[in-house]
Amino acid sequence: MAGKTLTRSQSILYLQLSNVFFAATAVCVSLLSSRFDGYFTSFCRFLVGLAIGLAELAARKRPFKIVRFKPWLGRGIFGAAGMILYYISIALGTPGRASVLNNSFPLFVAVIAVLVLREDVRAATVAGLILAFSGVALVLWDGAAVTPLADAVGIASGFIAGISYHFNKRASKTEDPIVIYLGVCIVGILATAFSLPQAARLDVASAILLLLAGAGAYVAQICITIGLRDIPTTEGSVHTFAKIPLTVIAGIAFLGDSITIRFVAGTALLIVGLFLNQLSKD
Repeated sequence: MAGKTLTRSQSILYLQLSNVFFAATAVCVSLLSSRFDGYFTSFCRFLVGLAIGLAELAARKRPFKIVRFKPWLGRGIFGAAGMILYYISIALGTPGRASVLNNSFPLFVAVIAVLVLREDVRAATVAGLILAFSGVALVLWDGAAVTPLADAVGIASGFIAGISYHFNKRASKTEDPIVIYLGVCIVGILATAFSLPQAARLDVASAILLLLAGAGAYVAQICITIGLRDIPTTEGSVHTFAKIPLTVIAGIAFLGDSITIRFVAGTALLIVGLFLNQLSKD
């Protein structure tokens, strides 16, 4: 079952911890991109996460118990798909750029709500969407030497992440955070198992980075699941935006990534637009 109710401050602390570990994981994945593709790094991440999760359940003497199957499975399917696409986008481009596009998911959620679900449109929603779309456009056409495929995959990861976010919020009400993430790992391992032959390229350094990426992703996912549980979805999603500048800064510091003025401006517009969209729902 889910744990005890957290205060708002505790929830935000967990969300910020998840941002730090997400940024560190993105750097590890980028360092591995010259040797492995996004599918194999995803496979290793899921495998390490599965091993850690099962070990933690055993150590705490918790059962692998699913209370509501549909939210758990939905989180597993869409969570795994979003993570795989995000890793592929990092491998094809840069961790900062991939993180910007991956974290645009509230934009797609808002568009679907307006066009598909026919929800009421407020002035703040319209303004937020215009700013966010403008920000994405600047990021996509900032003049950097990044393949269009990397951008397309990054945007796709953001769209699927929006669906996964919804399932994660629902599942966190009844499921153990570890059990939720194990669902993502199980689906992800099955989806990326075809990449296993790349294990022949492993050396000591890459094995250590893969272990760090898997462990960091595990901690980040557990923290975000716990952090989202007891605060409103809109407020929680705003705090997850902090991983964007953290990842960009980490890419500059540890990978020597360069950024353009248009990239910075686009990222700022995206964050402001998403923030306005969140305010329109309060």
